[in-house]
Amino acid sequence: MIQGRDIVVIGIQPWDITIGSNCKNIALEFAKHNRVLYINPPLDRASLYRQKNSEATIKRVKIWKSGKSELIEIDNNLWNLYPATLLESINWIGFNPLFDWLNFLNNKKFAKQITQACQILNFENIIIFNDSDMFRSYYLKDLLNPSVYVYYTRDNLISVSYWRRRGVRMEAKHMKKADLVVANSTYLADLAKKH
Repeated sequence: MIQGRDIVVIGIQPWDITIGSNCKNIALEFAKHNRVLYINPPLDRASLYRQKNSEATIKRVKIWKSGKSELIEIDNNLWNLYPATLLESINWIGFNPLFDWLNFLNNKKFAKQITQACQILNFENIIIFNDSDMFRSYYLKDLLNPSVYVYYTRDNLISVSYWRRRGVRMEAKHMKKADLVVANSTYLADLAKKH
């Protein structure tokens, strides 16, 4: 059991999601014996336009325009970060080197927000637990220099066309660079072993 550590949880589901979330449940378990910072996915340009009338997008736009991230204490040892940044929507780009460069720039913006929150909370020697965020978080191990970087494969996302386009290449590379890969099924564990 992990105890007394500072854990940053990153994933594809925000804390304010209206459905159940495996990642949120994991964060709550971590927070029983550790300090946990749960990072909401940053606002992206496509969501800014496609979901502009949703309550979640309106809140994120307000935070982004303010230039100040929102750090909320959820419970004892558990905080939630709404990053004050806008990431470019780049999955449509067909040329891998251009996608990788733009993805690195997106990751830098994201990492800056996480670093600021970690400084406010005095998080040190962090463990990053990444719940399947294979694109937005691809460079975070390099940019945040955690003591341990864990990639959690929870669903076979590359079976979905949006994720398949980049995921076949990116998730394999992500798993290779992680210090530890964990899965919630033997099927996904067997897939992860290939990398």
